[in-house]
Amino acid sequence: MDSSASILVVDDDPAMRSLLRDFLVRGGYQVMEAASGLEGIHLAESGRIDLIILDKEMPGMSGLDVLSFLHQRVPAVPVIFVTAFGGADVAEECRRRGARHYLEKPFRVTAIVNTVHALLHPAEP
Repeated sequence: MDSSASILVVDDDPAMRSLLRDFLVRGGYQVMEAASGLEGIHLAESGRIDLIILDKEMPGMSGLDVLSFLHQRVPAVPVIFVTAFGGADVAEECRRRGARHYLEKPFRVTAIVNTVHALLHPAEP
């Protein structure tokens, strides 16, 4: 595992950020956290980010708006979009706006860790 890979978790729920951070750090990744879409955008533009995990429902700027912005500004960075308020229409909108993967909450943390690994290391099993 490439321990230099940097992941940005953008979610207004501190418990979700903490849970994801703990599992991803155990997986060998460096993790940065943002509690809002605007903070996430700032971090994504100011540093080297290899992958972003982005929540849909946040106060202020929605995850979909953040996704559109990130797709324009850092299109090479894969985004995993997560939401508790999903469905087929939301999944399609996420893909249209540039998300590389979509997961509905609740999800198994191993599913997101495996998705991160698959997106960052596509040639590895």
